[in-house]
Amino acid sequence: MILRSVAIGDFTSYCSEYLFGVNQAMTMMGHFHIQIDYRNEIGVMDTKIKQVNPHIIWFHGVPTKNDFKKTQMFLDLGERWKSRGAKVVIHDGDVSPNVKYPNNISDSADIVLCNHTNDRSVWGIKQLHWPYFAFVQDEIAKPCQEFACDLAFAGKMGEELYADRSKIVRELKRKMGGRFKIFPTDDIPHTLYRTPELAASAGAVIGYGRPEANGWVDVRVFQYPGAGGVLIHDDVKGFLEPYVHYIPYKSGSVDSIIEAVEISKEKGGKIRMEGFRYVQQNHSAINRVSQVLKEVGLG
Repeated sequence: MILRSVAIGDFTSYCSEYLFGVNQAMTMMGHFHIQIDYRNEIGVMDTKIKQVNPHIIWFHGVPTKNDFKKTQMFLDLGERWKSRGAKVVIHDGDVSPNVKYPNNISDSADIVLCNHTNDRSVWGIKQLHWPYFAFVQDEIAKPCQEFACDLAFAGKMGEELYADRSKIVRELKRKMGGRFKIFPTDDIPHTLYRTPELAASAGAVIGYGRPEANGWVDVRVFQYPGAGGVLIHDDVKGFLEPYVHYIPYKSGSVDSIIEAVEISKEKGGKIRMEGFRYVQQNHSAINRVSQVLKEVGLG
């Protein structure tokens, strides 16, 4: 069955792994998929949705008391199209155990995809533990010089949420110097769409977990092994096998990370291939999207 699919989210200013992966998977699976920016007026969005008459709608984000306009848009559109038979999916990557909109939304949605295991039963809909994924690749990219280094980090720094890892990144830079590259840079403002080259070019890529967050899985756990990168990580929540699919390190220890970098020089070639094969087979965007389609009765 060929499905008609719509994604609604921030397509103007935010590079979203979720939206990119859903688009890639639905398209590669042969379905008709369009994207609508949530900044449109609700009437404009409704007209665009009518043109598709979708079997499924993917919302990026969840209702929140902090953004009344966006929440009301979600609830109105979700209820309207769910009543017409569309399956409505929302995504919740917020690690907070507190629900930002503690009301039943079962008239507006069918399922929430959570990159955590916090309780969202107040919404009255099915909750699926749904970590991020690797983008689909048939092969590992060719290395390029702009990403060449012994170790790379790609991600946000300096914000309150990332204070601990920012401290470690700065200490790594002090100890490793030019062997350690930090992205984004002025020339490379975002690396999401450069994942294949970064993974293939860096000797290893560092990731940081949040062991205290219930069920939360760092996107890098799948993103980089799935692109043929050598991942160095402290908390993969059991999804990968150490020294087979990635190299572990002790949380908070810069010396442990540097030791892992040396291990990557010896074992990195095999880990690249094993991680790439395993993640593409089991944790790609197609794997995750197929799971959702089955959960809502469209698979």
